[in-house]
Amino acid sequence: MSFLLGLLVCSRASAHDPFEVTTDAHIDDHGLNVRTTLSLHTAGRMCLAGPDRERRLVPGDFQLFRAAFERCARDYFALGSGAKRLELRSLSLQLSVENDLEMRLLYARPVESPLSFDARGLHGLSERAGVVLTVTGQRTFLGQKLLRPDDPRLELPITAEAEALGTPPLPTFGRFVRLGVVHISSGADHLLFLLGLIAVCRRLRTAAILVSCFTVAHSLTLALSALDLLTLSARVVEPLIAASIVLVGLENLYLGQEPEGRWLSRWLVTFGFGLVHGLGFAGALRGLGLGSSGTPIWTPLLGFNLGVELAQMAAAGALLVLLWQLRKRPLFARLPQLLSIVVTLFGLFWLIQRTAT
Repeated sequence: MSFLLGLLVCSRASAHDPFEVTTDAHIDDHGLNVRTTLSLHTAGRMCLAGPDRERRLVPGDFQLFRAAFERCARDYFALGSGAKRLELRSLSLQLSVENDLEMRLLYARPVESPLSFDARGLHGLSERAGVVLTVTGQRTFLGQKLLRPDDPRLELPITAEAEALGTPPLPTFGRFVRLGVVHISSGADHLLFLLGLIAVCRRLRTAAILVSCFTVAHSLTLALSALDLLTLSARVVEPLIAASIVLVGLENLYLGQEPEGRWLSRWLVTFGFGLVHGLGFAGALRGLGLGSSGTPIWTPLLGFNLGVELAQMAAAGALLVLLWQLRKRPLFARLPQLLSIVVTLFGLFWLIQRTAT
């Protein structure tokens, strides 16, 4: 019951928000490369004025409003190095394969500390708007912050070589393990899906097979996405994660308990939705600068995935013990059905929230 109360408290804060703007900033020999990705809808709200600001933009509108998008890209960030503004050297815009707007800007190379970012383009947007900013040097991870309209600045102390002061060359394997653990323990949607998987299980073997299917599947897509072999927009992935929660809850209500002969379909469904959840994990890992502009990939990938698995096994084990102990009492005889209803309702809430934004 305390687990469910925790979900009620953190459902808005911990469920992954797929509609934030993402910016990767990387320093190399040529300068400071800034790539920002945002949906066309968000670009319209941020860059257009008057009636056009309220339009639901489609890919065909890209050329129509290209000049406005270019002005917006130039003014989106104010970048500084020490007391000087960084010079903008080049700018390009394009639509991604998911029809998101990609802004690519090259600034002069920063040489003085601090390196500062001011996301001026967020002014005027709703409080929910934000940009996930990740900054890397050629050899170091410099920093990351979620910038909001009321907190749009990030300052980073750097060396003359535009690297981090007094930090190891890259985040360690142990740090990525911890990040994987934190991602699962703070991700209410993934935990709720896991709860839905095991809510009706009465045998350890069944639970182990289901969790294994989920693990293999999301490990596969996490690796493929991290290697740039498979990509899917968060605006697609996150509603699908919510839909998976709804369907696993409904299937629990349909199956009842743990009937033999029907679990092959459950294993296949679990594997399929595990592939989707893996793309969600990959989005979180990419937000930490994984593989950006040549940074190493295997150590962060293995460490993060190990952290995810450790947290997942610990959560599944604790939930199974709690559920099996409670089911021994007559008062909790219908606990699997009640939990499945809760899982379904939370999934519906997130599905509506993520598709309506």
